[in-house]
Amino acid sequence: PGASLVWEGSFSALLDAMAALPEVVGAAVDAALPEGVKGTMDGEKPPMNKVEEIRKALEPYQQKYGHYLGKLRPWREFIRLTKPEGDISKRLNANLTHYQINYAAIFLVQMIVAIVTNPQCLVVICVLAVVWMGFLKKNDDPNWQVSVGGMDLGKTQRWMVLSAITAIVLLCVVGQVFFSAAFFCAILVVLHGILHPIPDAGTQEEEQDPMI
Repeated sequence: PGASLVWEGSFSALLDAMAALPEVVGAAVDAALPEGVKGTMDGEKPPMNKVEEIRKALEPYQQKYGHYLGKLRPWREFIRLTKPEGDISKRLNANLTHYQINYAAIFLVQMIVAIVTNPQCLVVICVLAVVWMGFLKKNDDPNWQVSVGGMDLGKTQRWMVLSAITAIVLLCVVGQVFFSAAFFCAILVVLHGILHPIPDAGTQEEEQDPMI
């Protein structure tokens, strides 16, 4: 009987120790966390630098709009051209929907090339990027005060003012390049829409939510 009591007591003590183990481990983890880091572990790694912060901020947009990249048609298929046979209107309607992502990619590449080959645009965009980087870092400072005409501007108001200034600068400097690229791309799209044969009916059925 004495041995049985001793065994039961040891078993009960072991169960109590196992029950208290999560609390001990949790307290040890909380104690080991760096200063300023609090909360429970949720398995999500916080961003460690600016690049990871930007990547994390872009993730929702990638999840929301990333599926459009799946609509990019093969370029070998895209460059196939034939002479129209009285079906110009049908070709335009079908190709503008079927190859809309390809047209957008061409316009984007054309804009990038036009900006890179224009030193004035390149310098202005680099300066604006540096200004925005400094502004976003400074705008998070709760002690930063900006007054215009005796009126204090809040965080959102400062962001709107800089956005308006950026839009005006880009329109004045990059506007000509943008409109030239848009005009050239529009001509290219129309010519391609006329000269490219109508896509197969099976592939056209995939366009359930056209962007154009």
